[in-house]
Amino acid sequence: MKSRKMLDLTSGPVTGKLLRFVYPILVTNLLQYCYNAADKAVVGHFSGADALAAVGASGPIITLLVSLFVGLAVGTNIICSNLRGAKKETELFRFMHTAIPVAFTVGLFVCLLGQAASEPLLRLMDTPEDIMDKSVLYLRIHFFGVPFSLTYNFCSAILRANGDTQRPMRIMTLSGITNVVLNLIFVICFGMDVDGVALATAISQALSAGCALYFLFKPDGDYGMQFKKLRVYWSDCRQIIKVGVPCGINSMVFGFSNVIVQSTINGLGSVVLAGNTAANSVNSLVYQILVAFYTACISFSGQCYGAKKYKRIDRVMRCSFALCLSALAFFEILFTLFPEPVMGIFNSDPEVIRAGLPRLYIGGWGQLIYAVSEIVLGCLRGMKRSTVPTIMNIVCICGTRIIWVWLIYPMMTPGMASLFWCYPLSYAVSTLALGAYYLYCRRKLSLQGDEVPDVPAAAQA
Repeated sequence: MKSRKMLDLTSGPVTGKLLRFVYPILVTNLLQYCYNAADKAVVGHFSGADALAAVGASGPIITLLVSLFVGLAVGTNIICSNLRGAKKETELFRFMHTAIPVAFTVGLFVCLLGQAASEPLLRLMDTPEDIMDKSVLYLRIHFFGVPFSLTYNFCSAILRANGDTQRPMRIMTLSGITNVVLNLIFVICFGMDVDGVALATAISQALSAGCALYFLFKPDGDYGMQFKKLRVYWSDCRQIIKVGVPCGINSMVFGFSNVIVQSTINGLGSVVLAGNTAANSVNSLVYQILVAFYTACISFSGQCYGAKKYKRIDRVMRCSFALCLSALAFFEILFTLFPEPVMGIFNSDPEVIRAGLPRLYIGGWGQLIYAVSEIVLGCLRGMKRSTVPTIMNIVCICGTRIIWVWLIYPMMTPGMASLFWCYPLSYAVSTLALGAYYLYCRRKLSLQGDEVPDVPAAAQA
């Protein structure tokens, strides 16, 4: 499996390869972000604040139910990266043929679970009655696309683990454009509401899955996968579960803590809920930079760990800190100086914009702390350290936010400004814990005595 689109991440200048690897991931993530952002922008402008609030109220539930199983895709990336770095081609080929059927089967399960759990979870979160019907409709249609979404996530994990970030970018370019066009057609031309934007997302997810499968199974292609060889090898499946489930639980912790925060926001009324949705959409745009570097750290450190080049992982981390934090700071300054035009993309109502400013400022700047935490976490996961970081995040992220929302916030002035300080605080606690654990793990690897020297330092960027 050799192609110019595949990168050997275990040798050569770090900075140049990191930028070359991150750029397509960032474009891909931004286009995938357009799925939900386009939903919010279209319904916010053409269907009103109630429709925007309904889409926003559904977000934490989607994250909560899907995140565990998306974690399995992260596990797939980690294992593929390790096998690629160790140059174990036979094991890698077999593992890839296990991952695909696992992805679609898990996706069907999540789809059925979502159909049954949508309304009970929305009521549990105290979703306002005036948007309940729309929220349930949006969620149920959205979950029909989950089997395709998980299949794409597993396929893109395989591609990226092999150093191929170009093809996922091309796939998401096509499906992202399709999603936006279908949003406008269904809502403006056909007069649909949240059902239209949810249907557009599901169709686009099916398209992205189909394209990803085409690249992997293309006859005489770079990967050489064959449908007749698809089967679940239980040894490989156990690896996905062992590495991926802690990653998924970590995401669920974030999802659960966000559900708690969202429940408090829901009690502040539809205008505040709509403002929060708009501000969160803006912050999510910047968040894609963070995610791109986090994903890159998994693939880089995964290949380097498989190749036993441990000091190179340190260089990847340092380069990621410098590049990611610089980019995040630039955009946060821009959004702080000009919040109205940015939030106006999603809803131009001055009252809605004013209500969302605390989330925009506090949540946005807090992402710089979060970036440090996620880059360290990405490197740890590439080194197949998943369980302990997950426990740390359960305590640091979820624990901090629960204490804040249930004990500290009631003693403060009600409102989003008081509520959202739990985000940067939880990020800071998590960063300290993960940083200490990374130093511990690196020391243990250094003492093993099996490290393979990297290229001379003078050749590094």
